Amino acid sequence: MDFKITPRADERISERNLRISPLECGPASSLSDSAGPLVDTRNRGLRDLRISVTDRCNFRCTYCMPRNVFNDKYQFLPHDEVLTFEEIVRLAKIFRGHGVEKIRLTGGEPLLRHGIERLVEMLARALPGVDLTLTTNGSALKAKARALKAAGLTRVTVSLDSMDDATFKAMNDADFPVAKVLEAIDMAAAEGFSPVKINMVVKRGVNDGHVVDMARYFKGSGNIVRFIEFMDVGATNGWKMDDVIPGAEVVKRIHEVFPANPSTPTIPVKLPGAGAIRMARASSASSPALRRPSAAPAPACGFPPMARSTPACSLGRALT
Repeated sequence: MDFKITPRADERISERNLRISPLECGPASSLSDSAGPLVDTRNRGLRDLRISVTDRCNFRCTYCMPRNVFNDKYQFLPHDEVLTFEEIVRLAKIFRGHGVEKIRLTGGEPLLRHGIERLVEMLARALPGVDLTLTTNGSALKAKARALKAAGLTRVTVSLDSMDDATFKAMNDADFPVAKVLEAIDMAAAEGFSPVKINMVVKRGVNDGHVVDMARYFKGSGNIVRFIEFMDVGATNGWKMDDVIPGAEVVKRIHEVFPANPSTPTIPVKLPGAGAIRMARASSASSPALRRPSAAPAPACGFPPMARSTPACSLGRALT
């Protein structure tokens, strides 16, 4: 079937007064125009900001936005409550003054936001030197990769939960095929986003049997595959601990097929400013990684914190 993408239009007047102010976006003591580093209760510097530019998505992934909850009756944010591009830039500049070094645009599906390329360009101009990244399901990436690169986007992460078409379609619940996501990944790499990061959420009994297939496909590609433990996102995705495949089990399964060179054993390397453990493996040119959310069995307290802004500017902390 043909897959249609309908971007949300944003025709609001840019000259209107910005709604973002320190007092509206959080306590004045923690977020203000005055520069100075932000730290959490463990005295870790906040370096990453995740900005959700829309709450809409054209997928209904069972672990994220299941269709039985996010159906035709679900009340998404009214258009007027979604932050304008100018407000997003204003928010990003405030956080930059507090030491943020990386900004990730997310959703929902961020490429559904009309004019997303213009937002990227605005952020790139306003915040030179900031690592500007975007996470996408890949459905519109092939068409937008060149424009996003030209606008100043630094890196891109693509979600792909299985190399098996039937499994992937069942998980995204939108009848979207693996082949089109792979085309988007190839296009992104060709436009200069290499290495592209590929996120695979692993759920026991659903797609855990495809972990090795994913590693095999991207082995030698130069891209980075990250295996993510199924996490609780609230009361909407039916999360149970029994569905979680611990990161150590994922590593074990991969190493049984692609063993590391004994002279250079596999070592978990925690990267500064990254919420993932990347596994250094001598036997493959690709770089598998394990991304542990806070709901996973292993503690995430050692990971650097990330701030998150929803489309309506509700601020919180996310270990992602």
